[in-house]
Amino acid sequence: MLEVTRPPQSAVKTSAAALQMPQASALYAGWREGLTIINLRGAPDDAAFVAAASRVLGLALPVQPCSAASNATHRVIWAGPDEWFIIAPAGQADALSEQLRAALAGIHHAIVDVSSGYTVLQLQGQPVREVLAQGCPLDLHPRAFKLGASAGSHYFKASIWLWRTEADGSFEVLVRRSFMSYFWLMLTRCTKECSLEDLS
Repeated sequence: MLEVTRPPQSAVKTSAAALQMPQASALYAGWREGLTIINLRGAPDDAAFVAAASRVLGLALPVQPCSAASNATHRVIWAGPDEWFIIAPAGQADALSEQLRAALAGIHHAIVDVSSGYTVLQLQGQPVREVLAQGCPLDLHPRAFKLGASAGSHYFKASIWLWRTEADGSFEVLVRRSFMSYFWLMLTRCTKECSLEDLS
């Protein structure tokens, strides 16, 4: 659906500790560069707003706190009482923004293309929760952070939004571009006991 691009080759290294532990599970990571990312704002208690946005996106706008919804082309992340991040394939920012503006004409709303300011990192593998837990205070155990959940938090000093994508425990993380290098640096420092592998 959404293409995963490779991190810089210099960034993906297997630690010496991991090389000595052939049984260690790997953490797989890959930046999803170039995605369309739109910030949508509106009133969740306005039935006309919710219905119009849902029609354009082809899925029900998630209005419950800390929730997310997705289909084959779009992922929508609840970001606040009146705010959502819409993530779509590359090259759709203008078209999607225009469709939303047309559908929401006459309804209080705001639409901003933030694709240049954010990117998404995909994380999967058995160690993913343990690695995230070193810098993120959220309880990411499946009993607390279920499939379809999302939350704003931080990874060390980088502000993030994250959500689960699959029943196997995979995560995606929305990161400001200005924090990409820092986030990856901290990720490499938190994978001393497992390998960090290119997710391609």
